[in-house]
Amino acid sequence: MNDAHSDGHDVVRPVVIDSPNRRLLLIPSVPDREIRWTLLTVPMRLGETSRRAATRHLRRVVRLPALRISPLIGRLSRRDAPEGVQYIVVVRPAAESCPPSVRFALAPEARWWTTAELRSARALVEPAELLDFMDGYWDGWLPDGEISLE
Repeated sequence: MNDAHSDGHDVVRPVVIDSPNRRLLLIPSVPDREIRWTLLTVPMRLGETSRRAATRHLRRVVRLPALRISPLIGRLSRRDAPEGVQYIVVVRPAAESCPPSVRFALAPEARWWTTAELRSARALVEPAELLDFMDGYWDGWLPDGEISLE
């Protein structure tokens, strides 16, 4: 898996989910005065896997409870650093459901969404491929392992 050899330009974008309700936690960003719903961007250290980088950041920095990370990993080029890669990993608390504090720990302005709600609201999402990726995850038609989202 290519993901084990970060050169300092790679990032991981963890998708914190609430599995029972098929929701994902997104953070608003306002570039160019237009709200976009996005994910955390965590720099990967040299030799660190995307899963390890996501766990390190979410456990130590955000202080989330014990986590489970899906074996499914999405890979995209970085638009802001063309020489880098961004990995999307699906993360859920090890407990059956997300404690309410998860949203506030990630970002006070974070919001839970379903992919259907995002589509019906015509919300801008970054990366744009996230909605199809999550639908594939929820519906089980994406294989485990690393897949290209481009």
